[in-house]
Amino acid sequence: MKRFEKIFRGKISYKRIDQYVNLVRKTLDPDDDMAIEFDIQDDYQHIKIEVLDRVLH
Repeated sequence: MKRFEKIFRGKISYKRIDQYVNLVRKTLDPDDDMAIEFDIQDDYQHIKIEVLDRVLH
């Protein structure tokens, strides 16, 4: 499993967070499953993107 994490400090727009998430998604294979978690507070935003391992049958 791969994990990408980023902390945005201060007041950041959702557009900038979306740009980060889309940039990570572009670097991955489109068939990969991922889970996105976020913790949004007044002074920071913590974004976690977990890319799940593929199971080959």
